[in-house]
Amino acid sequence: MLVSLRWLMLSASLSVGLLAASPGTAGEDPADRKVELKKGDRILFFGDSLTALAGKEEPKKHVTKGYVRIVREQLQQTHKDKHIEVDWVATGGHTVPDLLQRVAKDVIVKKPTIVVIQIGCNDARRIPRETFKTGLEELIGKLQKANIQVIQCTLTSVGEKHDGTNKDDAKLEAFAETARQVARALKVPLNDLRKAFVEHWKRHNPENKASGILTYDGNHFNDAGHRFVAEQMLRRFK
Repeated sequence: MLVSLRWLMLSASLSVGLLAASPGTAGEDPADRKVELKKGDRILFFGDSLTALAGKEEPKKHVTKGYVRIVREQLQQTHKDKHIEVDWVATGGHTVPDLLQRVAKDVIVKKPTIVVIQIGCNDARRIPRETFKTGLEELIGKLQKANIQVIQCTLTSVGEKHDGTNKDDAKLEAFAETARQVARALKVPLNDLRKAFVEHWKRHNPENKASGILTYDGNHFNDAGHRFVAEQMLRRFK
């Protein structure tokens, strides 16, 4: 009887350990999750000028292929049998409150299955952080209510110096952290572009230039930037 009891306790202990080590358990950060693509998925990128120019592929002087087209072409190649559609809705200068005003008529009406929100650079310089937070929560809530899978991005840059000395860096970092917190709280996958950009500058901007690495003006993506952002976007899908 004593041997049987010890065996049961050992088995229970092993089971708990295996569950703790398994992927997808309660200990996993939901923001780290990837989105598994299904047949007929419609992906829509939603944001400001960074997304708008990625769809229009402008200005031609700096951009030959925007990240929207790169993502579309790559997914159509890697998921040929799933017939994935990729589109974008964006306007230069927009903030989260602007996205809230247009989400029903410009996004939800298109019936996307996945929406990638890329916003924040304008917000960080124009609106209170709390307004950004509550607006982002409301925006994600509206999309989720429409049964749309959301992927939240952190903002990117206004200046490419890697040592934190760009004028707006403190605000950008604060708003990026807010986006991370919202993504975790609402359990949506996160594409931490801000973190990826800073790490890239530390490796590839030894002269600490303000632009010319991933952007042509410190904010808007050049060809290298579009390729880099496309890589980060593609990593969120499987």
